[in-house]
Amino acid sequence: MSTTISMNPVAYCFDFTDPATVRGGTSRENQSALRPIVNEYFVNDDTISNSFGQRLDPLLADWIDVALATYIADRLSLRRDTSRLQHAFNWSRIFRLKIPVRNLKAWQREEVQNALRTLLRFLTDDDWNIEFVAKNGLARTAETKEYLFPMPLRPPVHVALFSGGLDSFAGAANQIHVLSEHSFVFVSGATNSRHKYAQREQIRVIGREARQEVCHVVIPFGFNWHGRGHETIQETTQRTRGFVFLTLGAVTALTTGASELHVYENGLGAINLPYDATQLGTANSRGVHPLTLLLMAELAENLIGRSFKVENPYLFQTKAEMCNSELTKVLAKHFNLTFSCDGFPVRTHGKPQCGSCTSCLLRRLSLERSGLSIYDPGDQYIVDLLRSDTTASDKQLRHLRAMEWQFQRISLLLKKSDPWQAMAVQFPELQTLGCEISLRTTTNADIFQQSIVRLYSRYISEWQTFSARNSLQRRARAA
Repeated sequence: MSTTISMNPVAYCFDFTDPATVRGGTSRENQSALRPIVNEYFVNDDTISNSFGQRLDPLLADWIDVALATYIADRLSLRRDTSRLQHAFNWSRIFRLKIPVRNLKAWQREEVQNALRTLLRFLTDDDWNIEFVAKNGLARTAETKEYLFPMPLRPPVHVALFSGGLDSFAGAANQIHVLSEHSFVFVSGATNSRHKYAQREQIRVIGREARQEVCHVVIPFGFNWHGRGHETIQETTQRTRGFVFLTLGAVTALTTGASELHVYENGLGAINLPYDATQLGTANSRGVHPLTLLLMAELAENLIGRSFKVENPYLFQTKAEMCNSELTKVLAKHFNLTFSCDGFPVRTHGKPQCGSCTSCLLRRLSLERSGLSIYDPGDQYIVDLLRSDTTASDKQLRHLRAMEWQFQRISLLLKKSDPWQAMAVQFPELQTLGCEISLRTTTNADIFQQSIVRLYSRYISEWQTFSARNSLQRRARAA
């Protein structure tokens, strides 16, 4: 008996109108078969209102609810069901959500819905259909708490996301050094206690070394498991995480009166080109992709009715270049507080990072290239691929091989007579990015293309001398 393999996306439905119980399930026709889902979720946005002594605007509270609902739906909806052969190769999904909001007219506006769907589609490769309904029930504390006096910040105010990774640490240090006349607000979304602790410690040492008071807003969010453990099968890609973080940052910025949100991410990580030929579309994260930031700004502008920007001042810098600022080097002794690993926190005592994922390898390359490897000891990694006597398994070398493939490919493309065109043919997402930047901004297309080519040329120069490549050469000689 033969089995037909279907590439049709699975349709998931979720109803968030009952504050006590989220109903959900798979259904291609209607929501009549939706079942109660026991997983409850939370967001503590009191930290936003408490930080600035004012109630959270209902429209902004809606925005947080919408972002969190998409995140919960994403986490509870498997892209692939490997137990059923006919669905084992799916990637894209169809979502039908019912979300209650306070300001129904604002969310029902066509331009808002189009901007939201376009952003979510780009982030996740899924089709999102969201029905907004009037919200009933009690408001959250952040919306109702009374404050006698606001807590204004001294303008100008600079608001930025702070993830706790090396890029955000270096970016924050650099911006505080350069923009000394600004008041700084750093916004962290926290899904576990280790992230929250590391983020707070980093901000503390940055403020101390910079001799400047900074405001750090930590917003916990996620699931309430109530002691049941993590037995519920969840989708691991979590492509909507970026939407939640950007929303929390934008809401905080608007609450302070700012009209911009900043993210600190090196250009390689932001664009995130495929490391091998099997990675397509959102197989690579687009959480801080340049187009994501533009689409997020467009959603904000359509929602609030005024100008708003989301900027990445490090789009044309490598990670190593971000680590070269004066204050970053002063703070290098605290690099152990930062985390870059895709699997952080790794469940190995004393070794919080794996050392073999692409994020760990890019971190180690950057610190080696910027002359700061002394502050990046190999014993904090499960495998130290920079050591000449390290014996690594094929699995531990898989990501290094993928990065080497990308290096070899880009090296050849940059030698072409028209390196931008060569790279755009090999990586069509670059062509899309260039076109969208030209259409949505006043950026000159030629200048943008030249900046991208120079960025990757400098990265190739950095990778060429990376000591971890010796692991591949030793394996090749042994074979």
